[in-house]
Amino acid sequence: MTENQLFEQVRFDEVMLDTEYSQCTFHACDFSKTNLQRSSFDTCRFESCDFSLTKFGHVLRDVVFTDCRMTGAEFTELNKFSNGLVFEKSMLNYANFVGIKIHKTVFRDCLLHEAYFDDSDLTASCFDLCDLTRASFHRTNLEKVDFSSSFHFTIDPTQCKLKKTIFPESELRGLVAHLNIIIK
Repeated sequence: MTENQLFEQVRFDEVMLDTEYSQCTFHACDFSKTNLQRSSFDTCRFESCDFSLTKFGHVLRDVVFTDCRMTGAEFTELNKFSNGLVFEKSMLNYANFVGIKIHKTVFRDCLLHEAYFDDSDLTASCFDLCDLTRASFHRTNLEKVDFSSSFHFTIDPTQCKLKKTIFPESELRGLVAHLNIIIK
C-alpha cells in the first residue's frame, strides 16, 4: 500500500502501479490508456491528470478529480464500495458509467458530452454547471439528483426514476424531447 505520497508528472504507463493508494495526491500525471482495474484509491486527489481511455475498477472512495481529461474513461467495473466521488472542471466526454451504483457523486463544471449513465444508480448526485449534450440516461435511477444548473440534457421521464429530481425550468425541453413535440 502506498500512503501520503505526492506524484508529479509521472507517466503511469511506464511505472508499475500499486494495488492500493491512500491519501495520495497526483498532479499532472498521465494515466491515459492505463488499466486501473486492480488498483484502489482511498481519499486521493487527482489534479490536471490525463485519464483518456483509462479503465477504472475496484474501489474509488472519497476521490476528487480536478481539471482532469477523462475522455472515454471506463468506470463500469467500480464495485459497490466506491463512493464520495467528485469531478470538478473535468472533461468526461464519452465516459462510461453504465450499470454502476455511485450515490452522492458530484459533477461540477464538467463537460459530459455523450457520457453514458444507462442502467446506473446516481441517487442524490449533483450535476452542477455541467454540459450534458447527448449524454445517455436510459433506465437510470436519478432520484434526488440535482440538475438545477446543468444544461443540454435529454432525459426520458418514462425511462428513468425521477422522484424529487431537480431540473432547471429553462431546460424542461430536455424532458419532453422524446415526445417529438414543438415548443415555442
